Amino acid sequence: MKISGLVIKGKGEGVTLGFPTANLKITSPLALENGVYAAVTTLQGKSYQSLAVRGMAGDLEVYLLGFVGDLYDQKLEVELGVKISDLIEATGRDELVAKIETDIERAKAYFSRRG
Repeated sequence: MKISGLVIKGKGEGVTLGFPTANLKITSPLALENGVYAAVTTLQGKSYQSLAVRGMAGDLEVYLLGFVGDLYDQKLEVELGVKISDLIEATGRDELVAKIETDIERAKAYFSRRG
């Protein structure tokens, strides 16, 4: 499934955790189960391995592995791969950071199998 949208300002929670995400403005409803997905995100013709998170509010957040820079008002195209985990209700910051790190390792393993 491919999803595209403009990056809009979010709550900034990803930045405070050390994993800045791009919050996409989606104009049509997504028929997509909540969870974390391995994804490939394209920005200005360059592709990045990514995590895409379909949240409870119906939003889509994307963390581009290895990307440093400002994504606000940029158009991203996200091609979803496999779902790598469910959402959790973390009891604290450390648990959430550990979950994100595990999801990143799962995504990297998925991409290494794809070649």
